Amino acid sequence: MSGGHCGAGTPGGRLLCRLGDIPDGGGKGFWFGRDTARLGVFVVRKGNTVVAYLNSCPHRGTPLDWLPDRFLDRDGCHILCATHGALFRIGDGFCLSGPCAGAKLRAVRTVHRGGEIYLAESLSDLLSQAPGST
Repeated sequence: MSGGHCGAGTPGGRLLCRLGDIPDGGGKGFWFGRDTARLGVFVVRKGNTVVAYLNSCPHRGTPLDWLPDRFLDRDGCHILCATHGALFRIGDGFCLSGPCAGAKLRAVRTVHRGGEIYLAESLSDLLSQAPGST
């Protein structure tokens, strides 16, 4: 896993990072697994609100970020797919334009406790939903 303060599983899920590790109006990515079973998850922060998605464009399954932790367009208003330029709403992952218009990013449930962000889904469940998994 990359980025943030990595942690072992807890009753509320795997620690991703502290809220303060994500710049307000920015994002942070995390990788789990190995080889063909790798899975990317990213979070976007707006104030104290955080949303999380699989780091996979619905069009081709490619990662969305063009550089580590760069998930938003220039204005910080939408999630941007670096591969095809698709734009997604931050709040619900709906694709507004691009080759996957009308599709949605796969949301990932998180839990926020004491200024920390945890995965609320098991890694095995997320890995089973990763692009290319069978």
